[in-house]
Amino acid sequence: MDFNDMKALAFEIKSLHDKAEIYSKNNEYVYTDVYKTWIKEYNNLLDKYNALTSLSLTHMSYNIHDLSSTQKTVRSATVEFFLNTLSSLIGKIESDIETYRLKMAEEKIAPHQMRKCFKLGIDGCPINPQYHRNKIFIAMPFSSEYLDSYNYGIVPALNALGYEYYKADNEITNKDIMCKICQQIQACKMAIINISGLNPNVMLEQGLAYGLGKPVIIIKDKSTNATSDLGSIEYIEYSHAGDLREKLLKALDK
Repeated sequence: MDFNDMKALAFEIKSLHDKAEIYSKNNEYVYTDVYKTWIKEYNNLLDKYNALTSLSLTHMSYNIHDLSSTQKTVRSATVEFFLNTLSSLIGKIESDIETYRLKMAEEKIAPHQMRKCFKLGIDGCPINPQYHRNKIFIAMPFSSEYLDSYNYGIVPALNALGYEYYKADNEITNKDIMCKICQQIQACKMAIINISGLNPNVMLEQGLAYGLGKPVIIIKDKSTNATSDLGSIEYIEYSHAGDLREKLLKALDK
């Protein structure tokens, strides 16, 4: 399907619709000869549509029941049907155009990236982050309470297995914080999410990771009760940093 040809066709059909609508409103009767020219124009446009889409929509025709008793004019119900048929075809073409546009946009978006920016509402990610197959995104509360789990649990496990990793507060930039986080989740192979304390920001990052189709390892300390929504999802529960390190090594080594 040619995008520009479809747009041009939609314009032609709208022009026919507007012409027929204006004529029928400004004249007491629609004469049969006039209606015949409309039918011919419509069928010509339908042939173009069928050629562009490889469909075989049936031509429009008329019979004696569509005409008045004198057969010189067309019944008002027939004119209304004609206009509605044009409107339906216009709607179908506009839907085809939008479907094609979205398909083309999807094909340009790398599989690891956002299909649509949740902040700007545009297709894809304007930052266009590159994928790093050996990099892991780490989400956890920005609190000293959990530093040991990071420094002596997560980091040693990742270093031992040769992974790169990213934690948002380890990088100081002037970027919007959510854009920075979203960019890094897109770029990473997988995510480790520490839901200890049930921090809402961490939960959002977890949702982004799942939405982007990233493998996710959820971890939490023993003092945090998992929410009911996570009840059926496997997670790692740890009692101290050393315990977390050993459990992460086993999980990541799989």
